[in-house]
Amino acid sequence: MDLNWPYKRHYEIFAGIRDFAEKHADWTFDLGNFPHYELAHGRRYDGIVGRIGKDCLMAARKARIPVVNVWVDSPVAAEVPGVYFDSFATGRMAAEHLIVRGFRHLAYFGFRRSVDAKRQYAGMREMAREHGYPCAGYWTYPGFAEEADKWARFVTYTQRVQDGWQAPLGMLLQVDELCHAVATICGGGWQIPEQLAMMGSGNEPSICNATVPSLSSIDRGDRRVGYEAARLLNECMRGAKPPVEPLMIPPKEVMVRRSTDCHAVSDLRVARALSYMARQSTAKLAVPEIARFVGVGRQTLERAFKEHIGRTINEELIRLRVANLQRLLVESEESVKEISARVGFGTTANMFPLFKRLVGMTPKQYREKHGSPSSL
Repeated sequence: MDLNWPYKRHYEIFAGIRDFAEKHADWTFDLGNFPHYELAHGRRYDGIVGRIGKDCLMAARKARIPVVNVWVDSPVAAEVPGVYFDSFATGRMAAEHLIVRGFRHLAYFGFRRSVDAKRQYAGMREMAREHGYPCAGYWTYPGFAEEADKWARFVTYTQRVQDGWQAPLGMLLQVDELCHAVATICGGGWQIPEQLAMMGSGNEPSICNATVPSLSSIDRGDRRVGYEAARLLNECMRGAKPPVEPLMIPPKEVMVRRSTDCHAVSDLRVARALSYMARQSTAKLAVPEIARFVGVGRQTLERAFKEHIGRTINEELIRLRVANLQRLLVESEESVKEISARVGFGTTANMFPLFKRLVGMTPKQYREKHGSPSSL
C-alpha cells in the first residue's frame, strides 16, 4: 500500500481493508511494499491486495495466489481484478460544484498518461458540455516537484498557460498536491477564489489546510475502496471467479473550503460582500456589518443578494456556518457543541434543524459517515 508515503488516501484504503478483515475475516497482514521479493525468499501469502505492479503480478501468478488492485494507474490494471474510485464521477461532481457557484468557464489540470486524469477530465468536460460551457485541459508530469529544474519548467508552463485563462475560472486539479502547487504559483496574480476557484481530489487535510486560502477537495471514498477490495480478495481466495470489469466506487462529496467557497457574480457589491464573509469569522459577523463594509444600505445589498445568488445575506451566513461545521466535524475531535459555538451558532438547539435541513442528516450522523481523524 506504500504506507511510507504520507498520503491520507493510502491510509484510508488500508483502513477500509482492515475494516473488512476485522468484521468478516481472520487475516494477518504483511505491510511490506515488495511482496514479490518476499515470495522469492520463501514467504507464503494467501492473497495480495493493494497497489499491484508488474513484479508483484508476476510473482503472484507464479505462486498461484489471487490479487486485487486498487491503483487505477497501475501498468497492469487491465490484467487484474480491481476496485477503484470513480474518476469520471469525480470530474462530474467537481464541474457541478463549480457551475452551481456561477462559474461558466471551467478547466482541468492533471498528469500526462494518467488513466485517472483522463477519466476525471472526461467527466468534467461532459458535465460542462451539458450546460453549454467550455472546459479546457492542461497537463504536466507527476514528478513536477521532484527536482529544481523540473519545478522551474512547471512554473514556466503554469505561468504561460494562465495568460490564456478567462476570469472567473473554475478549475479541478487531479490531486491536492498539484492544486497546492498551482495555487502557490497563481496566488500572486489571481484572486482565489473570486477570479480563480480551485479544487483538488483526495481531501488531504495536511495539504488543503496548509494552503492560503485553504483548498476545497473531493472526498473520493477511499476507505470504501479498501473495504470492497478486501471483500473481493476474500471471495477470490475462496475460489470465486473475479468480475471482468473493475468495481468503481462513487465519490462521497466535495469538502468545501475557502478556495471555492464563493459565487462568480457580476455584481461587484455582492462579490465584495461574499469575499468579506469568506475571509472573516462567520461567528462574529452580522448583516449590518457586512453592509457597512460594502458601503451600501442593508436593503440595497439584500435585494442584490436575492437577485444574483437567490438567497438573503443571513441565509448565506447560515450556509457558510454549516459548511464550516461540516469540515470541522471531519477534521477535528471537538464535540458537536464546541464546534457549533465555534462557527457561530448560539446553541445546538438553533443549529440542529438548520444543519439537518441543509445536509440531510444530523451532525452525529455526518461525523459517523465521513469519519473524524481519531477513527482512522
